[in-house]
Amino acid sequence: MRAMNAPRATLLASVVAYVLGWILPAAADVRGWKAFGLALSPLWSAEEFADEPAWFLVLMVASALTNVMFVALAVLLARGGKPTVVLWAAAAATLLNLHWVITMEADRRYLASGYFVWIVSFALLAFSAFLTPRSTSR
Repeated sequence: MRAMNAPRATLLASVVAYVLGWILPAAADVRGWKAFGLALSPLWSAEEFADEPAWFLVLMVASALTNVMFVALAVLLARGGKPTVVLWAAAAATLLNLHWVITMEADRRYLASGYFVWIVSFALLAFSAFLTPRSTSR
């Protein structure tokens, strides 16, 4: 069993925050897991989003897909994968997922604790990768 060092503790914190982001309300009374389904819904009910601009729908779906990326990146980092890849991908996902604060405009007041904890999980994942020592082999 590996010792709990700063990178591993931060990785664990990111996973805990990620799980909490799924359980806690993300917006108003919508839990994170439900928000995930709503963000993917343009894929199967595009007619309901006919009035929305295409760029917004792309951001919605991309934001939902960052959840798959989180799991893959966390596993990659836990297994000793390339921390630089995890750092940049998790940082990019953090920034992408912040679009909700902007695109929701006046409705951003409905964003709830689960959304912010979910955002922090991606930032913690990036920070864990940042803390992970890089191999010096050439």
